[in-house]
Amino acid sequence: MKRILTVLCGALMCMAVALCLGRADAAEMVNVEYIHNAIKQKWDITVPYNAALRDPRVAANMKYLLTAVDVANEMLNGGATTDYGNGAYATLAAADTAATLAAVETLIKKEKSATFAITTTPNTSTFSFRMSAMGNFTVDWGDGLVEEIARTDTTETTYSHTYSTAGEYRIGFDGKATGYIAYAQTAAISFYDYSGNESLARISGSLGKIFPTIGDGSSSDKNPSFYQTFANCKSLGGTIPENLFSDITGGTLPMFMFSDTFSGCSGLTGPIPENLFSNIHGAPSIYIFTSTFEGCSGLTGQIPSGLFAGISGAPVEGMFGRTFAGCSGLTGSIPENFFAGIKGTPQMAMFAGTFDGCSGLTGEIPSGLFSGISGRSVYGMFPYTFENCSGLTSIGDGLFGDLSGNDYGDMFVTTFAGCTSLTGPSARTTSGKYLYEIWPDADISAVRKCYSGATGLSDYANIPDAWK
Repeated sequence: MKRILTVLCGALMCMAVALCLGRADAAEMVNVEYIHNAIKQKWDITVPYNAALRDPRVAANMKYLLTAVDVANEMLNGGATTDYGNGAYATLAAADTAATLAAVETLIKKEKSATFAITTTPNTSTFSFRMSAMGNFTVDWGDGLVEEIARTDTTETTYSHTYSTAGEYRIGFDGKATGYIAYAQTAAISFYDYSGNESLARISGSLGKIFPTIGDGSSSDKNPSFYQTFANCKSLGGTIPENLFSDITGGTLPMFMFSDTFSGCSGLTGPIPENLFSNIHGAPSIYIFTSTFEGCSGLTGQIPSGLFAGISGAPVEGMFGRTFAGCSGLTGSIPENFFAGIKGTPQMAMFAGTFDGCSGLTGEIPSGLFSGISGRSVYGMFPYTFENCSGLTSIGDGLFGDLSGNDYGDMFVTTFAGCTSLTGPSARTTSGKYLYEIWPDADISAVRKCYSGATGLSDYANIPDAWK
């Protein structure tokens, strides 16, 4: 695809020069009807008129032209592929015949189908990704080059491409993995860059169809890892595709499987898809969902109730640590029975900071949210789990299971700190005991500021100072 910069700059320059010189053969200004007719003639599709438009013969500007181009691309490809209508050239400057014909000819394109695709930012000159999966794969770099990749081992390898002209490109991925690396912190495919990937703008399609569960997923190397796959992709926007992880069914799930997958992607918008992980079944693995969405402040809507419906088994270290930390745009209540499949003895950092900073969450923390977890306490069980969730209003009965044993460092440090809207009683176990009744003399290192700022709790005056 030629650069929008070249096309529109050229068209606008010709228009400006022609107007200044008063040439008889200058490009003429166009109306809205002209743009729609040009698209119809070239691509045989009928782009609907803007519903607010009263007269299709009204003069068209560049924003209307580029928005019509976006709609045409969406109609041709079954989904949005471009966003020119919100770009730098989507101005109120008048559109003319030269700009219209150039845009219709060059910016509208029926993309080749791809199982998974990314769209780069408009100034991309090089692009890289890393892959560790075994199998045969195809990468369409979007400039006419299609690269076949045959991998007979699981060594992590970087693949790069340099474009002759910097611009926006759609890179398509196809193929199917036949094996995965056993090392937990190596992704099947990753676009993560330590310095921050500035070239990845949008994603579409399914990674799970390219990197599926192999067979019954009976061992961890039969399932892919997406550790840090999109982490630190600072320019990644749009929504998370509903079927991004389709064909991953689970079994024995690898450690760090979805750890940091979208961490730091503050530009992602819209709700978390209801079925993003719901088809994945198995026991939680160490750090499986740690920081999955951490820092995704642009995500909106409610947390899907069935997001982790297939995850069941004994708690493990770090399994939901900071999963939604910093997701300040999430709204509504925490779903009831959200962690119902997790039953057994507490483990270190299992819910450390899970909802930390989710200031948009409201309502009651569901009764029995952690009731399946009972037994002797451990270091760092629930530190800062709900810290700064200032919209939460109450704590449901029996939030925790029947916990017991000695107090350990960080086990309830700042768990409810900054939850300034909480009313009613403080947290209790399924047996009806307040946490501070189980550990009345808890060391401050274990429970420091657990209820700091939660002065509206009905029993706040009875809470020992170490907990405040």
